[in-house]
Amino acid sequence: MVRHISVLTFLDTPEKEQNVEIVRAFMEQMPEMHPAIRNSVVAVPVLSTPFLPDDAPVMFGDLVQVLDFDTVEEAADYPLSKAHMDLAAMSTAMLKKVTSIDYQI
Repeated sequence: MVRHISVLTFLDTPEKEQNVEIVRAFMEQMPEMHPAIRNSVVAVPVLSTPFLPDDAPVMFGDLVQVLDFDTVEEAADYPLSKAHMDLAAMSTAMLKKVTSIDYQI
């Protein structure tokens, strides 16, 4: 099984909270859009995020997505899937940074 984790940091705009909710709602629908997803968790932080300069070595995210896939091939296919491409198209302009990792569990 392969776990995919993405931590999204949104641009600091007046619409930031609304943007996080829009993307969160979309991500929660991902398993219906991409059946290879075996498990999905989407969450926002429970603690307040400290202000850090953009060049700080530590960055706190605004939203996390954890997806599980049965095989390496399914995980590798996910970035080019319609579901992921639609997510990227709707969210890229809202984001400062996305950090992702895929690992075997």
